[in-house]
Amino acid sequence: MKKILMPVIEAGSGHKVPAMAVKESIEKIYPGKYDIKVIDFAKECGALKDDKALKDGWDFLLKYPVLARFGYKIMGFFKIDSRVYLQWCAKEYLTKGMLYIKEYNPDILFIPHMFSMSVAAMAREKYDLSCKIVGYITDPFDACEWWKDKGVDMTLVSSEVARQKLIKMGIDEKKILIYSFPVRHSFFNIKKTKNELVNEYGIDVSKKIVLTSAGGQGIGTASGKYVEEMYKKQMPFNVLFVCGKNEKLKQHLDDLKKNVVSSTNLIPLGYVNNMNELLSISDFIIGKGGASTTMEALMMGCPIIYTDYAAPNEKTNIDFVVENKTGWYASSKSIFFKIIKKIQNTGILNEYRDNAKKLKLRSGADEIAKFVVEMLENG
Repeated sequence: MKKILMPVIEAGSGHKVPAMAVKESIEKIYPGKYDIKVIDFAKECGALKDDKALKDGWDFLLKYPVLARFGYKIMGFFKIDSRVYLQWCAKEYLTKGMLYIKEYNPDILFIPHMFSMSVAAMAREKYDLSCKIVGYITDPFDACEWWKDKGVDMTLVSSEVARQKLIKMGIDEKKILIYSFPVRHSFFNIKKTKNELVNEYGIDVSKKIVLTSAGGQGIGTASGKYVEEMYKKQMPFNVLFVCGKNEKLKQHLDDLKKNVVSSTNLIPLGYVNNMNELLSISDFIIGKGGASTTMEALMMGCPIIYTDYAAPNEKTNIDFVVENKTGWYASSKSIFFKIIKKIQNTGILNEYRDNAKKLKLRSGADEIAKFVVEMLENG
């Protein structure tokens, strides 16, 4: 059985989610035909020091996004690509990752992670491997230096904007293809009815439902502060607040709800596996500019209020949503509450939901799955 390897770094879920979507599609279209493995690459190959550094580093940048933006600019100015970064800052990951690929000997790699993509390309060069390499840029509307690697057979992107950025960085346009952002089929498989979910979470059907999240890592964002103020102002909303792995945030919200009486129906949740169900019943969401959150919300026709973004690649998602009038960017508290007031007093949510539907976005998981298999079988 031929082997398909999908190496990512699980700092958040932004890189793993597209890999799982394509894996699910391959298994659906070609059941039992391929051995498909999605791995947390640095951890799996034994580069534990670098694995911790990469994940802790991302958590730190989420807390201090201004540093992420500064680093992004430095990377672009000095043209620091993934190969340079790995050789300077993650030698253990580079060395052990290349050995892992040599020993595992996959037939093809589908890689939605920039560092993993370069580790694979360098392994193939060093050990003269025959495997094929398909990279996937998880930023729908961007491409930065870290995604630039001429050693990859094909790089897939989600927009013409991202394609043009790669071309400007010197990647052969014949080695770049555009596919829609991949989302798992199971994400759209909502098993519970709205009534069942409303009853399960104690939702007041007379009030609009807001979904907000601290992200899979549970790193606090401005949205948490704004939601807390909404609660203290007794604004008439149901707020499903997904705290992720941040137990302190969950406890803080539980204590707030216990100690302060409000007409806001605050529903603090920990780490959940049913964001699709929560999104399906929400009138709008509040969060940061991550790619998966953006694309999943738009495909579900759910307007977005962005309160934060980390690096400039996430700002491109915000720009797309704002330009297409499917959401807003609240760059300050005053702007946030102006948007909330407009949502309360006008029918703008219906307009923005219609705008999202007009985009006709759909998951590209099946098309990417077919492409990967075609590359595997026919080259």
